[in-house]
Amino acid sequence: MKKLLDFIDKTPITKFLASILIMAMAVIMCMNVILRYIFGFSFNWGDEILRYMSIYCSFLGIAAAFRYGSHIGITVFVEKLFPERTRKFFRLLSDIVTILFMVVLTWFGFVLTRQIIASGQASAAMHLPMYLIYGIVPVSSILSIVQMLLQIFRHKSYLYPRE
Repeated sequence: MKKLLDFIDKTPITKFLASILIMAMAVIMCMNVILRYIFGFSFNWGDEILRYMSIYCSFLGIAAAFRYGSHIGITVFVEKLFPERTRKFFRLLSDIVTILFMVVLTWFGFVLTRQIIASGQASAAMHLPMYLIYGIVPVSSILSIVQMLLQIFRHKSYLYPRE
């Protein structure tokens, strides 16, 4: 288990995947624009795959932001309004509330994905099973929970001020 946690902690999987998706999106978008304006046609699946890649990139970016401590947050409440000695507690409380939110998101993501599997929905242009698209919600939520737990227990991020 320690080796797995070390691997997750040291390997920027979510950042790498999100970066690959952004580069692929740029290539597909440029290819579609060039084909449309120079040759008069474009791939009918181009818009759909870009939409799905954007969704994946966004949800993977959530987990990556937790990994690097760069997730958007309103830190003025903790860092400016509370006394120095209580800030650590409120930072930890904020992390725990975030984990609880991610647990709820994971649960409802699994419920939604299960409903999509039961309905047998497929995408319009590419005929992809829609559970592949909706499945990123619970997967990224679990990755976010793991990253938050690593930040709390391994890196002790709540001990340091947040910007």
